[in-house]
Amino acid sequence: MARIEFLYLDRHEVERLLPDVSVAMEIVEQGLVAHGRGDVVLPPKAHIHLDERYNGHFNVLPGYAGHIDRAGVKVVGDYVDNWKHGLPSEVALLSLYEPRTGVPLCLLDATATTWLRTGAVTGIGVDHLARKDAAILAHLGARGTAFSNIAAIAARRPLAEVRIASARSETREALARKVEDELSLRAFPVASAHAAADGADIVVEATRLERPEVLVRDAVLKPGSLLVTYGWVMAVDPANATACDKLVVDDWEQCTKGGTFHPLIRDRVLTRDSVWGEIGEICCGDKPGRMNESERITFWHRGFAISDVVLGHWIHERALQEGAGQRLLLWDGPDE
Repeated sequence: MARIEFLYLDRHEVERLLPDVSVAMEIVEQGLVAHGRGDVVLPPKAHIHLDERYNGHFNVLPGYAGHIDRAGVKVVGDYVDNWKHGLPSEVALLSLYEPRTGVPLCLLDATATTWLRTGAVTGIGVDHLARKDAAILAHLGARGTAFSNIAAIAARRPLAEVRIASARSETREALARKVEDELSLRAFPVASAHAAADGADIVVEATRLERPEVLVRDAVLKPGSLLVTYGWVMAVDPANATACDKLVVDDWEQCTKGGTFHPLIRDRVLTRDSVWGEIGEICCGDKPGRMNESERITFWHRGFAISDVVLGHWIHERALQEGAGQRLLLWDGPDE
């Protein structure tokens, strides 16, 4: 008789088990290194587009990480108006699998892990691509991933000032208070993206626009600055993609399917030859990151399943060690 059980971890359990931001960055960077070395299987994301009906959509992220021998699939809803219902804009589930048999191992809430792994990738990008003395951060957007971005960057750079811009004043003000209370950083809510980005050393564009709108003009990005962008709809000056000194992505194939600069790829303005490299190539040492203090660098990361799988695997292993979560029976029957 074959019996298949898997572990279920709800949001409270996952949040209790989460690593701190520095450990999360180490875990996620191992996944980026595996990607840089080709030790992953990463199909393109799939999407269920419901934006015209419900102002939201689902992203489906499958992947396999060879260095930990784990497969996984994350399904995450991205709904702009969820705040009206008291819900985060992103709600996610991650399932992990034994790749030799296809047996499910764990089902866990991936909302907080999505925020943490996104922040970790942003922080890793800053580690390799920002000036060492970068001190002024502009963060555009105040939804779920925002605090994780700021915390990860603060773990790698001596921030003196954080400027926060978002569409709703209450969200940027709340995030500024949280940054000051939990990270002990000076944080200022500002009314416009331009005011935030002007003169900043690092600009993070994490907006969720419903239609394209240039919030960050290329001319406002000073020499030596780093722009990190990962919104689905273009919110930065399209000129930046070819005007910056280096364009770094997380996965070029994913970028050809959608996201910030995808219209430029569609129109053949931006090609693979325009890209300095993928962040995994930099993490594993195949390519250098920042090479001088005056380079203007742009890091476009769309997010991919490998980061979800490696972080989810770490949480699953910790849950097993602590006896956390709930065992659920999937199947109990004869072998076929």
